[in-house]
Amino acid sequence: MMMTGDEHFLEETIIEILSKLPVKSLLRFRCICKSWCALFNKHNFISKHLNNDHNTRLIVHYMEKFDGPDESSYPLFLCSLFPDETLTNLSLQDLDNPVRGELVGPYNGIFCIFGNNNRITLWNRATKESRVLPKCTTVFPKYTSIFCKCTGFGLDPMSTDYKLVLIFTLWNEKLDLLYEFSHVAVYSLSTNSWRYCDCFKSNHYYMDGAFDSVYLDGVCYWLSEFRDNDHKVILSFHLGNEVFEEIQEPYIPESTPTILGIYNHSLCLLLSHNIENYYDIWVMKYKCWIKQLSLGPLNGVRTPLGFWKKGAFFVHSTNEQLLLYDPNTQEMRDLGRKSFHFSVHIYRESLIRVKRGRKFSV
Repeated sequence: MMMTGDEHFLEETIIEILSKLPVKSLLRFRCICKSWCALFNKHNFISKHLNNDHNTRLIVHYMEKFDGPDESSYPLFLCSLFPDETLTNLSLQDLDNPVRGELVGPYNGIFCIFGNNNRITLWNRATKESRVLPKCTTVFPKYTSIFCKCTGFGLDPMSTDYKLVLIFTLWNEKLDLLYEFSHVAVYSLSTNSWRYCDCFKSNHYYMDGAFDSVYLDGVCYWLSEFRDNDHKVILSFHLGNEVFEEIQEPYIPESTPTILGIYNHSLCLLLSHNIENYYDIWVMKYKCWIKQLSLGPLNGVRTPLGFWKKGAFFVHSTNEQLLLYDPNTQEMRDLGRKSFHFSVHIYRESLIRVKRGRKFSV
C-alpha cells in the first residue's frame, strides 16, 4: 500500500531525528522493529548519520609499564576517550580494545590496530565491531630484513573502498645496503585481500615514524627526509591511482619540520626552530605553503603530538604530561594523563561495518 503525503513526511522526519542520535542509542533501537534494524544498515542512512555527527572527540593512546613476574617491565597499551570536545571533563572513559597495539587512524570512526605477531585488526569503537585482517604474506628475497615499515589508512574516493597501505623498506643483509625499491602492500576492505607492488624507490628516503601518517581527501602523507642530504620532504600516496609523489616543505633556515597534521581541513606542518621552544605553523593552500602562526617560547615541551581545533595542538611535556596548547589564549592546559609515550587521535562516531567487505559511499 502506498504511503500518503503525511505518512511519507512523518517517515522522513523520523529518519532525520534518528540520524542525529549517538551510535549507542541506535544500537539499542535495533530491537524495536525490523524496519529500523534494516535502516541502520543501509548505506544512505550510514552516510547521513556520519555527515550529521559534528561531535569531534579525542582518543588518547598511551603506554604504562607493567611489572612482570621476573622483575622485568613490559609496555601496556591503553586507550582513553574524552567524554566531550571541550576536553574540560577529565573523567576519561577507558576503552576496551579488541587488541593491544599501535593505532592508525581513525577515518570515519574506523581504526587499524597493529598488535603482536603482525596481527592487524580493523576496529569501530562505537559499534564495538572488529575484524582481523588476513595475513600480509609478503615474500622477501633471501638475506633480506625489514629496515622500516610505514602505514597509512583511509578511503579511496574513486572506488569508495577503505584501504590500508604498508610500505616495507628492505635491507640486503648480504650486500649491507638498502634495496632500491620498497615492497608496497595494499589491503582492500571490499575484497578483504592484499595486493602487492614494487613501485616506490625507497632508498632515496628515510621514512621515520611507522604509524605517523596523515590522511586527507584520498591521500596518505608521511614526513620523511632525503638520505643523501638530510633535507625533509613530505611523501604522499594517492589511494585512488596508488601513485607516490613528493611535496617540498617550506625552506626555513635553522628550523626542523616536527609534525604533519590537519588545520582547518588543510595539510599543515609544525616547524620547530633551532632556537629552543619556538614554532611556526605552515598550511598548504593551493599547492603553496603559507605561514599561519608563530609560537613561543613554549617551555617544558618535549615534543608536539598533533593538532586539535582552531590551531590548538597537543604536546608531551618534559615531565611526561599530556598538555593542550591554545595559541589564541597562550594557555597550556593539563589533560590529566602521564606516560612516557602518547599518541592522539581525532575521532567521530560512525555506523560503518567492518565485518563484511562492502564499498561505502560516505
